Amino acid sequence: MRTAPPAPPPDAYPPPAETGGAAARRYHARHGSVLPAIDPAAGSTAPKHHPGVPVLPLPFPPVFPSPPADRGPAAFLESLGALLALLNGVTRVDWTDAGVGAGRPVPSGGGTYPGEVYAATASGLCHYLPSAHALELLSHADLRAGLTRSLDRPPLEQPETVLLITSRLDANLARYGPFGHRLQALDTGVLTGQALTLLESAGAAPMAHARFADDEPGRLLGLDPGAERVHAVVTARTPGMIAPDAPLLRRRSARSGFEPVAVPSAALLPVLEEAARPIPLDHPAPADCDLYVVAHRVTGLEAGCHRYDPRTGRLVPVAGDVTPRSLFPPGGPGELAGFEAACAVLVTGDYESGYPEHGDRWYRMLNLRAGVVGQRIGLAAARAGLGAGLRCDVDTAAADAVLRAHPDRTTLLAALLGQERGSGAPACHLFRPKGPS
Repeated sequence: MRTAPPAPPPDAYPPPAETGGAAARRYHARHGSVLPAIDPAAGSTAPKHHPGVPVLPLPFPPVFPSPPADRGPAAFLESLGALLALLNGVTRVDWTDAGVGAGRPVPSGGGTYPGEVYAATASGLCHYLPSAHALELLSHADLRAGLTRSLDRPPLEQPETVLLITSRLDANLARYGPFGHRLQALDTGVLTGQALTLLESAGAAPMAHARFADDEPGRLLGLDPGAERVHAVVTARTPGMIAPDAPLLRRRSARSGFEPVAVPSAALLPVLEEAARPIPLDHPAPADCDLYVVAHRVTGLEAGCHRYDPRTGRLVPVAGDVTPRSLFPPGGPGELAGFEAACAVLVTGDYESGYPEHGDRWYRMLNLRAGVVGQRIGLAAARAGLGAGLRCDVDTAAADAVLRAHPDRTTLLAALLGQERGSGAPACHLFRPKGPS
């Protein structure tokens, strides 16, 4: 008599084949493609704090270039503080119609910032407090070996630093409903992209991981899995000097809107080239995030939708009867921003290509990848002197309709580009790179 094979453990990777992305499909059909009615009065969950644990203040303002991390404990702490400040810290003070706000180096859907950053080093495990620019010391134990063992593809050598990016699961649900889960995946990708950019600039050979046993990193961090989960892990070697270039400090959302003027295609193409670079992720994409440009006022480029070919660096016409304005629901802020912008860059992906291998997890993995691409677009736009705004309030059906030749792809994120109106929202930068001595 034959017996049934044992059921796979709940954290098996790859996930059991019978899941096949069924739960993710149901979620996306009901919550993940149509922007819900937003409750602007609903508050966000407060940022994470661990009462009673030791707090280690970090040097402020951070000094750039920061010292290499291998020059002793003090230099390592200073280097880690510089990294965390430009990853998720408070880098400026913004003045808006709503008053004064803390400006972060990365955008977040609705400004809710559900992500939290933990750092595991030889000195222990810490949680970063952006508002205080300080570390909460959660454990003196070196947890790097245990964390890397939970990865599906651990690095060959023990990393010097392991960054864990989590998401507070109810951080934005009061405002956006279940659609907030999609925003959390995109936010995770933006933070991951920022970490990769910083660590690459420091020569630390980073790798982002999205394939791991879900419960093990959370257990090592002491997280309540019903409230907060690890969504991405970034491993890196010993970083050298962290010397961010100007775009890392200048990047911010174009809150003042766009001047309705043309931008040259020569300024747009480097943005697309940067966004299409290979991403150091632990999983090869079954179908990568293709880029489409919906042009309105781009000198040297006809109005309409064009597909970016990363092999040739050319924009291939797809449809001529679409403008950025038509990608957004009528009467909303996205429609106005789309009308003013010179173009929209659509980050697209294929859900069905990844479900057979990754199961339901592929929904989060693909949106994480889109967030990385969106972060790159924002930085490259700042380098080109353009304003940028990442938007999730796209009319997905309308946007997907213009991808006529590629019906298997769907829009994950839209980045509006153009000349920001005036000088932008007033801001005061809290730190700048150190000049030559």
